Amino acid sequence: MRMYRAGLRELRLLYASKPKWYFRAVEKALTQIVESYIGLFGAKKFMFGLASPVFFDGLAASAYLDELEGGATSIIANILKDFIRPEMGLAVVGGKKPKGYKVPEELDRVAEIFGFDEKTLAALKYASRMVAKVDSAAIQDGFELYIHLMILSEDGEWVIIQQGLKPVTNLVRRYHWASVNLRSFVEEPHSGIVSTERQDLVIDMTNRESSEARITCVEAVNNDLPSLRKLYERLPPGQSTLLDFDAHEGRKCPFSIPKIKWSTLLKINRNAPTSFEELLSLQGVGPATIRFLAAASIELYDVYPSLNDPAILFREVPMRMGEDKWLYELVDAIKSSGLSFIEKKKSLSRLSNVFRVLEDFS
Repeated sequence: MRMYRAGLRELRLLYASKPKWYFRAVEKALTQIVESYIGLFGAKKFMFGLASPVFFDGLAASAYLDELEGGATSIIANILKDFIRPEMGLAVVGGKKPKGYKVPEELDRVAEIFGFDEKTLAALKYASRMVAKVDSAAIQDGFELYIHLMILSEDGEWVIIQQGLKPVTNLVRRYHWASVNLRSFVEEPHSGIVSTERQDLVIDMTNRESSEARITCVEAVNNDLPSLRKLYERLPPGQSTLLDFDAHEGRKCPFSIPKIKWSTLLKINRNAPTSFEELLSLQGVGPATIRFLAAASIELYDVYPSLNDPAILFREVPMRMGEDKWLYELVDAIKSSGLSFIEKKKSLSRLSNVFRVLEDFS
């Protein structure tokens, strides 16, 4: 399996106050290491490195951000957005809310700089929108997205990093995507999902085991509105689960079913989507709609999507073959950077403490 679904650290947001000198040191370390890495291995290699959870966490540790855990992502996003320049062959758009919502406008400006044609620009905007939809609607794991960062190259390739927050717990989850080798937006498309806590029940419409459920959702909304209507009418206002309103019958669906607008299903029917991706891409189709259709697949047709959390704990899986190359390349970038001897030693020590794969600093 191509995807690396693992967690490297305790991904939790930390709000501890840090002095200004700390952030100045972080910015200096990160920019020097990134500049050195690009000089050694190229801008595009750096971009695709960000699609690897291993590389991303190694970069965070190298810049002294490992102690901030999940909070490191927004800091890295801000620094990269300020530091990466078009003359490097890369551009960075999006970021933490509300910046993540400005990606289309930012892509318009990037298209002018890189000379993208209308087709390439439209494809980039579509990718940004679909990645956000997949991680918020096709995968429903209880994490609310608040970071959407897109890095793109001058030839139109891209990497997207999203991060979600689980309310109350302050746990975060990172989702990594890359255009390279992406075969589908809706079937196991991630290059990595990073988490240190597995949820008991997750609706994962992107799992290969959900392929029949994806087909069932499309066929139901296109060809069986009467059955969907019956299920819809069984949902009394103010109640959300089948257990609430139909306890006397055997309940198949193990998750709550939202009360959605019937007009949304009628709109989907009029658009007649031919695939689950096309259905998901329609305006107005969000988490509630997908959750309702997933429940309908179970209740009406006895077809189950995957209900397993797609994230795998780091301690449960060995390092994927070849992933450690990113770490050794970071070592080379640190050694070749403009950081002082003491700063290099500190960066390598942080990297060594996290991954235990570093060579002796010399």
